[in-house]
Amino acid sequence: MKILVVGAGATGGYFGSRLQQAGHEVTFLVRAARAEQLTEHGLVINGPQEQFTVTPRCLTAEQLEGETWPLIIVAVKHQHLAEVIRTLPPAVGASSLIVPLLNGMQHIALLQQAFGQSVVGGLCQIYARLSQYGEIEQLSPLHRLSFGALHPSQCATVKEVGMRLQNVGFSLTISADITSEMWEKYLFLGTLGASTCLAGADTRAIIASQGGAAYIDCLFTEILAVITAAGYQPRSAVVSQLRSTLLNPNTPLVSSLYRDVTAGKPSESQPIIGDLVRHADTHHLPASLLRASWVRLQLATDYSGNG
Repeated sequence: MKILVVGAGATGGYFGSRLQQAGHEVTFLVRAARAEQLTEHGLVINGPQEQFTVTPRCLTAEQLEGETWPLIIVAVKHQHLAEVIRTLPPAVGASSLIVPLLNGMQHIALLQQAFGQSVVGGLCQIYARLSQYGEIEQLSPLHRLSFGALHPSQCATVKEVGMRLQNVGFSLTISADITSEMWEKYLFLGTLGASTCLAGADTRAIIASQGGAAYIDCLFTEILAVITAAGYQPRSAVVSQLRSTLLNPNTPLVSSLYRDVTAGKPSESQPIIGDLVRHADTHHLPASLLRASWVRLQLATDYSGNG
C-alpha cells in the first residue's frame, strides 16, 4: 500500500519504518535537512529488542506535486501542524485517508477544516525519542497504533485500509470508538503533563511526598470533569485503569511535555494543557490545579525563549 508519513521523528520515523519493513510503499514528507540526513545515514531504529535500519524514500514539500496517497499518517508536533496544513493539499486525493497521531484533540477540528471527511481519528502509544544523531531510540517495547472512523461514512474505507495493514511489526487496532480512546489518552497525558510539570518531578517522586497521590488524583478528577463537559462519555473501567496507572507508586512516569519543558525545548503545552483550560473556561469549571499548571508552563515557555 502507498503510504505517506508526514514527519520522521520518533513517532513517524518508527511507525513508518515498520510499515516499510512490512513491504508497504512508504514515503516520508520531511524538511530538507532531515531528508539529507536520512539519505546519508538511513532511518536507524535502536530498540530494546531489535536494531535495524531502513533506506527511506523522502520528499520535501516542494516535491509533492503530481502524486497522491491513499493513506497519510500525520506524525508531527502540534507546533508544525499549520505548516503541514499549508503544504499537504497536493498529496491528498479524493479517496485519501488522513490519520493524525498528534496529542490532544485540538488538531482534529483544524485538519477537518482543511481536509473534511478525509480525516479520521488516530492515536499511538510509544516511548521513543530522537537522538542527537537523528536515530530513533525506542525506550520500551510498547508500540501501539490505533485509528478509526469519526463519522459513519468513513467506516468502510477505514475497514478496507485496516485489512491491508496486517502483520506490520507493531500492535495495530481498528477502533470502533476512536473518539473515546482519544479523549482517554488526553485524560492520561493531560494529568501526567500537568502534574509533573507543576511539581517538577516524576510521578513516583510525587507520590512519595506527603499529599502527592492526592495531588495527582485531584488533577485527574479536574481534567476528567473538563473533558466530560467537552463531550467525553466516561467509560468507568478505562477511567479506573488510567487512574491506577498514574497512581502506581513503583513506576516513575513523565510525559514528552515534561521532557521538552525541562530541556528548554518547544513544547506542546498549549494544545495539551492550554486547550484543557480553554474547555474549563467554556464550561465555567474552576480546575484550580490545572490552571496553576498552565500558568507554570506559560512562564517556563517564556523563560526558555520558546514562547
